[in-house]
Amino acid sequence: MQLSDFLSEKLIVLGLEANDKREAVRTMVARMASHNAITSPETFLNEVIAREDIEPTCIGRGVAFPHTRTLCVTRPVIALGRAAHSIPFTSKESDDVRLIFVMGTPKDDANTYLQILARLCRLLRQQSFRERLLSAATAEEILDLFNEYETPAGKYAAATVVN
Repeated sequence: MQLSDFLSEKLIVLGLEANDKREAVRTMVARMASHNAITSPETFLNEVIAREDIEPTCIGRGVAFPHTRTLCVTRPVIALGRAAHSIPFTSKESDDVRLIFVMGTPKDDANTYLQILARLCRLLRQQSFRERLLSAATAEEILDLFNEYETPAGKYAAATVVN
């Protein structure tokens, strides 16, 4: 499994404009829906927001992972939003983010869900990776970065990427 297996250029928003977490997530979910990466966008949005309300998914370093295990996807999917300015995710300034990974995984696949979160965390701990994501000029360059920083393994490795 590589994280790039669950991303596509069409699900990367390089100029994400949002004033708060809900607006950012709503924009990313709309992008996912417009490219048929999810079913029932309203349900998916409500599930992601409900998860965020329980415990915000910002992990520091300008990164957040709003996510849900859901019936709205048949395979894992990740959308990446990169904001030009920091977006508040909680009332703490240290929780402002510029990189937002909205993720949905099948409800019955907890193992893959945890593997994806772990891989994202491991990659995003690397300052060089975050800096390169923030400076990438194109969505294609971002996918190339994921491929450069990862090694393949796992059951979804040969799955088709969302177009």
